[in-house]
Amino acid sequence: MLAFSRVGRTAHRREPVSCAILLAQAWANLATEARRTHATIEAGELPTVLGEATLLTAAFQNLISNALKFRGDEPPRVAVSVRRDGDDWLFSLSDNGIGIEPEYADRIFVIFQRLHDKATYPGTGIGLAMVKKIIEYHGGRIWLDTTVTTGARFWFTLPALPEDENADG
Repeated sequence: MLAFSRVGRTAHRREPVSCAILLAQAWANLATEARRTHATIEAGELPTVLGEATLLTAAFQNLISNALKFRGDEPPRVAVSVRRDGDDWLFSLSDNGIGIEPEYADRIFVIFQRLHDKATYPGTGIGLAMVKKIIEYHGGRIWLDTTVTTGARFWFTLPALPEDENADG
């Protein structure tokens, strides 16, 4: 709860950070659970953005952690890709887990909102609310792709660096 309340309140300097490095750090932080569940991750080339590395790593880590937690019968597979969309990078993070019903697309980002009982899926109900707050703090937005019928896919944007104006991801 303290970490959630501090997002955007403690002024740290934003600097160019490699999303590939942030994703690798998030994956490393989850290595024990990834090994235990035989999870895999694949990622295309990821851009450098202006941000706070610890916060953006936490956003990737929360999304990946959910993919590991809400897995189906098969070992978890996480795929991360990005493409340029105007002044932003449009990220996609998808998994092969149990998925999220479209009617919960907005509710999942509300703090303490849970779709499952704690006995089945432990947690606080803060994770996706924290991710949303981090992404918005960095000038982006996040949403659930309600057209996905297998697993879950989250889309989120982060502003592109001005020098990336001709890049296409």
